[in-house]
Amino acid sequence: MTTSKFSRYTGSRIFWFLFGLGLGSMGLWSGLRQGLVGETMIGFGLVLLGLQGLLRPVVLTRAGKMSKEEMAREVSIGSDVLHGALSLAMAAFLLVGFVLKYLVKV
Repeated sequence: MTTSKFSRYTGSRIFWFLFGLGLGSMGLWSGLRQGLVGETMIGFGLVLLGLQGLLRPVVLTRAGKMSKEEMAREVSIGSDVLHGALSLAMAAFLLVGFVLKYLVKV
C-alpha cells in the first residue's frame, strides 16, 4: 500500500472516514445493545462507507482537466477489485439493513 497517496486530499479522506466511522459505530453500538439486526447492519454499512472514503476520497474535479475516473484512479489506494467489493458489500449491508429496520421492523 502506498502511503504517499494519503497526503493527497487528506481533508476529504479524514472527513469521510470520520463521518462513516462516527455514524457507523453509533449504529453498531445501538443495534447490538438493543438487539436490532437492521440497525446493526446499517451501522456496519456506514463503517464500510468510512473505509471506502479513506481509500478512495470524494474529489471534485475541474471541468476539462481530467475525467472523474482518471482522478479517482490517481488518488485511490487499493485495486479496483477491492473498491468494487467494498462498494457492493456497503450497498448490500445498507439496503438489507434499511429493509429490516423499516419494513420488517427487526
